[in-house]
Amino acid sequence: GLGPAFIDPALAFLSARGGEVRFGTRLRALQFSGDRVSALDLGEETIALGAGDSIIFAAPAWSALELIPGISAPTEHCAIFNAHFAVPPPGGMPLLTGVVGGMTEWLFAFPDRLSVTISAADAFIEAAPDDIGQRIWREIAGIAGIDALKAPPMRIVKEKRATFAATPAQDALRPQAQTRWRNLHLAGDWTQTGLPATIEGAIRSGERAAELAARR
Repeated sequence: GLGPAFIDPALAFLSARGGEVRFGTRLRALQFSGDRVSALDLGEETIALGAGDSIIFAAPAWSALELIPGISAPTEHCAIFNAHFAVPPPGGMPLLTGVVGGMTEWLFAFPDRLSVTISAADAFIEAAPDDIGQRIWREIAGIAGIDALKAPPMRIVKEKRATFAATPAQDALRPQAQTRWRNLHLAGDWTQTGLPATIEGAIRSGERAAELAARR
């Protein structure tokens, strides 16, 4: 998963440099004073910001619309499904298989399981997970050369708002990293990165926001 690749190293990096990561803490509001963010409202606690402090806002687009006055951000989103099947792949199977003309788009062969990713999956969002799982299993069993009648334990993960809708209208709503508040910078694949809603775009946005914060 993405934890070992991105999250765990980031947490270790921050911890080694005295950074604090809080889980289960929700940002309730940003407090503004003139051309800067002056405080973070966390509900039971308010954190005042000094003159040299910067904020990199890396929450989803809908949170930005809720918390940042007058901001422009995508309002339409698309779903992504992931399906995991507890069966080892056959020997010699490629680590990644692209599927054309099927429900499955990408088939990953992990040592202990087969996993599937389906982008733009809005057409299946209301379908029962068991029905979706059985349909996907029959498809990938044929690809992998496995008996489709022996369905393994499976898990379907639906993310209804996984990406912003990649349309010209929605792309026009994507904001730049810099905001009209001098100490508030935006990060996320939904900002203007020059790329679609991808991990590469998210990383590019974070680098840009960090660059702007470092200049201060």
